[in-house]
Amino acid sequence: MDVETVRISDWRQIWRAVPDYSGGGWLYRGQRSAAWDLKTSVERSCERREVEPEHRREHEDALFREFRRSYHQYATHVPDPRAVVEWLSLMQHHGAPTRLLDFNYSIYIASYFALEKAEEDCAVWALRGPWALQESAKLLRGAGKPNVERMERPPVEGDEEIVQTLFLDAPFVAAAWPINAFRLNERLRIQQGAFLIPGDISKKFMENLEALPGHDSKDNLVKIVIPLAERRLALRNLFQMGISRTSLFPGLDGFSDSLSIYHPVVDDPTKWA
Repeated sequence: MDVETVRISDWRQIWRAVPDYSGGGWLYRGQRSAAWDLKTSVERSCERREVEPEHRREHEDALFREFRRSYHQYATHVPDPRAVVEWLSLMQHHGAPTRLLDFNYSIYIASYFALEKAEEDCAVWALRGPWALQESAKLLRGAGKPNVERMERPPVEGDEEIVQTLFLDAPFVAAAWPINAFRLNERLRIQQGAFLIPGDISKKFMENLEALPGHDSKDNLVKIVIPLAERRLALRNLFQMGISRTSLFPGLDGFSDSLSIYHPVVDDPTKWA
């Protein structure tokens, strides 16, 4: 797949690599290797288990079913059975394989996720949300999917049940739709998170994305490569901006993990306290 790639030498200029950065509804995803394609966790799960493409929907169904059967043992609030996106976002939040791919509305939070554990040049993928939504909607309508227009507006309670028909029931349509649950969990809210949901998981996520006309235009999709040499300065700058594991993952685990990535007391002896 041909993707517009921009290599920057100074991470602080990352926003200049995105057309119309100040508007346009851009979404961002940080990845710790610039060599990686975009790939969902259920796609990786199927690869590890050597699940053939024609059986990946059955694999997803089994994962979804088992999570919902056991979730009540670990939480007091159980989502409505029809709230498909809320269920999937909870699975994603707790590390279960899903077809959702995490993005952020903040290019700086995405940069942090790209840089925090990078061991080579990393990347931030920038995708224009309105383009992905409009082109996905055309593909779904063309396949005869009902109620597409209800998913083109801001989410309201009751809309999530439509996701089952649009994405989880046949016919399966290759597409990549920006989506979020009506009720946001804490991590989504703090990290300014959103998702892209592919329409056909028998295909790779990149194939779903490639189904959208305009995917090869820098006005819609850009991969920004950040050199590994910028990592230390970038993490320091992001910490000063209030972006770290401590802020993005509130609690002792987030704080403890942040000590292995960057903290001024550890990484800058002049700031010992």
